[in-house]
This record gives sequence, C-alpha cells and structure tokens, in this order.
Amino acid sequence: MPTATGRAVIVLALTAWAVSAYTEIVELRMVALMCALAVLLAVPWLLFPMRVRAAFALRPPRAVAGEQVDIALSAVNDGKLSLWQPLVNLPVGGRDFWLRMPTLTPAVRTSHDLLVDDLSRGVLDAGPAIAVRTDPLGLLRKTVRWCEPVELYVRPRMALLSTLGSGQVRDLEGVPSDRVSMSDLAFHALREYVPGDDLRHVHWRSSARAGELLVRQYHDTRRNHATVVLDPTPDAYRTDEEYELGVSIAASLIMCAAREEYDVSLLSGREQITSLPGGAVLDATCRVQREPEAEPLPGEIHRAIILAPETSLLFVITGAAQDDLDDIAAALLMVPAETRCVVLRAAPGEPSTVLRQHGHELITVGSLSELPGVLAAS
Repeated sequence: MPTATGRAVIVLALTAWAVSAYTEIVELRMVALMCALAVLLAVPWLLFPMRVRAAFALRPPRAVAGEQVDIALSAVNDGKLSLWQPLVNLPVGGRDFWLRMPTLTPAVRTSHDLLVDDLSRGVLDAGPAIAVRTDPLGLLRKTVRWCEPVELYVRPRMALLSTLGSGQVRDLEGVPSDRVSMSDLAFHALREYVPGDDLRHVHWRSSARAGELLVRQYHDTRRNHATVVLDPTPDAYRTDEEYELGVSIAASLIMCAAREEYDVSLLSGREQITSLPGGAVLDATCRVQREPEAEPLPGEIHRAIILAPETSLLFVITGAAQDDLDDIAAALLMVPAETRCVVLRAAPGEPSTVLRQHGHELITVGSLSELPGVLAAS
C-alpha cells in the first residue's frame, strides 16, 4: 500500500511523463523514470515474510480510572530470518501507541512494555497489535496483524469504606454472626439458667452433671445482601463529572459489601447482576452508561425489589438534578420494613449532608473523599 509520500512520488512520475510527452523535455522523462524506479525498488522490502506469534499481558489485569496499566507485548519470530526492530501500532481505548520492538531473532520470545496512563472508566480494547513495515524511503507500507485485541477493564475510582453499617436479615441458611441469640441453629455455648429463660433450651444432661440448670446459647445466623441501584436516566445528572461520581459511589459500596462477605446486586438500566462475586459486579460498573430510554428511577427501584427480594441493604444513587425525590420515597415504601434504605445524591461541589426523611436516609455526597465520613454518620 502506498504511503502519502509514495502517492506523491507516483503522481509526480505520471505528471512528469505526461508533461515530457507534450513538451518533449527529456529531463522530465528522466524524473519520471527515477520516481518509477524508486517505487519498484521498494516492492522487495514488502515481500519479505513476517511470521510472528504475539500475545498481550496486562498488569494489573483490572485497572482503576486515572491510574496506570502496564501492557506487555511478547512476540516470537517463527520465520528463519531475524526481523530488525519492527514497528508496531498498539491502539488502547481509541488512542494509538507506537512501539519499536527489539530485533526478533528466530524462535526467541521477545517482549516490550508499554505504560498507559490517564485511563477512562470503561471496557477498553487493547490491541490489536499491528506491525508496520516500510521501505527505506517510506514509499510503500505493509501491515501485518500479530494478535487479536484483549479487553481491559478500567473500574471507577473508589473510596475505602470501613463498613456498610446495619442491614441483616435472619436466615437459617445464612452464616453465623458474632451476635449471641437464644434461638437459632449455630450452637455457641452453655450458660447458667436465668429466671425467664425458655425451658426448651435447657441442656438437661449437662445440668445433671453440673448440679444446676444450664441453657444453650446460639450464634445468630444471618444472610447479608446489599443491592445498589444506580440511576441510568441522563436528566438526573447535570454533567459527566456528576455521573462519574455516582458510579464511583456505587463501586465503593460494592467493594465494601464484597469485603464484608455480603451478597451483592447491581441494577442500572441494562446492567442487572445479582448474587455474583464482588469482582464480577465491580466489572459491571465499567460498563454502566446513561441510557436515554431507561426507566425512571422509581421503576428501577421496583425492579430491584423483584431482582433481589432478600435485600437487607438498599442503596439508591442518583444525581443532583433528580427532582422526583417524593416519587423515590413513595417507591421505597414498597421495600420490606426490615430493609435499610439509603438514597445518595452525587453533587460535586455541594456540602455533604445526611438527612432522614420518609423513613429513609438521604445523603448528599459532594466529593468521593467525603463518602466514608457521611456514610459513617448516617
């Protein structure tokens, strides 16, 4: 394929030949011949075979917006002759990067690292790796695809939360908690009988040995489930920054829930994920987008109740432009009474506040760094 320089040389050759034929100027005919000869001598450079196997390695395999990721491109030359410092084009998320690989000797694996920074949240394509070969004069160019692209998950920025607070539903199939109870399945210990204790919990065999009444104590078995609803309607957010703050709040809550061994669900437009490992739900935050045809937030809340009816903690995240707070409060009335509901407004630049209204908490988050404080105060 001719480059821009190659096309210019070809046009010059044709023009010079045409003008020389019309004016009989011999010098122009020589210019045309020299240009044609240069193009013909460039052809053998492209006929040289390039048989290369290549692969990507991402470090880390999951990145965070604004941070760096190291992309290692390793290649093995399957040909019989060495390839001298091939030039490789590597697109990452719409940005083109150029690598000058070391000389590839036959059957030897060679690698080159590329450090990519300032990544935006999303699922980005890293690759494909395309080797570009040109002749010494840069007249002709040949491209060879070395390997297919790989997906790079760039998660939103997250704040480190200490805890999500209360929000547990008793479930006999759940896991034992640290709370001691007088009626459950996970046996904890025996203690002395206190007037008022249920005689059904007396351990008679141990009482006979000890000479006094002893009753059983149990660990409460609890199942924790956190559901995050992220408003997908564009009108709820004034700017892209505001929406990205909402996504970061959602990801921070999901990360904390996964660390505390909650079951986690996420609902945002087309993204509907429930009871999957925290890492898979965090990957979904890379894909969420505002959707013009999305259902209004009260409808999203109803869908969340259907998606995860066992929810013990419900977080609803929207933007500062959301003006249907009364409709949201009405939708939350459909949530079971034992479920804790928290509405968070992403409002960059506004003071962070905590209010309690209509039986739920309304938290305004002015910046991601303030999220741990306002959530702990709620």
